[in-house]
Amino acid sequence: MKVLCVTDCQDRPETELFIRLSRLIDTFTVMSNPKGRNYHLLEAAGVNVIPLQLRSRYDRQGTAAIRAEVERGDYDIVHAFNSRAVASILRAARHHRAKLLGYRGVTTGVSYLKPESWNTFLSPRLDGIFCVAEAVRQALINTSFLWWRFPPEKARTIYKGHDPAWYQVEPVLPKEFGVPANSKTLCCVSRNSAKKGVVTLLDAFDRLPDELNCHLVLVGSVEANQAVRKRVARCRHPERVHFTGYRNDSVAIIRGADLLVSASESGEGLPRVVIEAMCVATPVVATDAGGTAELVINGKTGLLVPQRNPAALAEAIQQVFAEPAAAIERTVAARLNIESSFSIENTTAQVLAWYQDLLSQS
Repeated sequence: MKVLCVTDCQDRPETELFIRLSRLIDTFTVMSNPKGRNYHLLEAAGVNVIPLQLRSRYDRQGTAAIRAEVERGDYDIVHAFNSRAVASILRAARHHRAKLLGYRGVTTGVSYLKPESWNTFLSPRLDGIFCVAEAVRQALINTSFLWWRFPPEKARTIYKGHDPAWYQVEPVLPKEFGVPANSKTLCCVSRNSAKKGVVTLLDAFDRLPDELNCHLVLVGSVEANQAVRKRVARCRHPERVHFTGYRNDSVAIIRGADLLVSASESGEGLPRVVIEAMCVATPVVATDAGGTAELVINGKTGLLVPQRNPAALAEAIQQVFAEPAAAIERTVAARLNIESSFSIENTTAQVLAWYQDLLSQS
């Protein structure tokens, strides 16, 4: 079997998947952005890695580089791990014999009414899609317009695997952000997107009783969101909300917090911050957006509440602090669930089996 994977700045789970597949597949090559912080791990593991930086879905130079490598290696499978890469491999290898595969990590954005979808995930030339959660797969197979239907056999649910050992870092203590000692610290990691539900989280934060003495640490580019800034200004205790800006040590911040809150309202595949919290034994309260419910089993591995419901979110936050022993039990169960159902070993075996199934159909 000969496999070419095309990606960008891959995360740790993707990097480890490539390393393990390289040991199991006869010819295995990765085209990846050398600026990514995990690129050196591929090199150190002896993976055959080729530098590639795709600047857009229509990067001619990048497409030409992929085409040249596909023709040189005569690959059986070409697997793209982001939308830019999917568009590029579809142009680069459209007439090649290889099976062309994609990766989908969110539940929104694909439609028969969007031209860019025809050039990526709805292209008839694409032979399969790695869906990071069953919610992502369901979103794809429910995509339709008039007589067009997404072929369900193309979508395969494979959880992106993790290893708790990757996340064992020293905690960043909340006092670094101005949180007073003896306060209870909520942490939310969010980019600048309304879909992340930070305004709803702030509504819930305002419902918490003063005597609970909670502070909220917001990590990421969400600090640039004007709607969030305005809502913070209207909070009963704006001095208890702390922005960190972008940080590359979010896992350490999560570990130092008392609770991770994910208030997403749409689009979630398999939220990495929730997995990270589970790996470092930080309790989780989350909304049931997308694939989150596949991770957060309500009452067992965390507390799950409906989306856009500040009252339910506030109640769940209070429950965590009112029942600390139960919260600890959930963190233990959550880590065991990661180790058993979301392991990198499972992911590697499932991806390899998928590749073999596809080639056996040729």
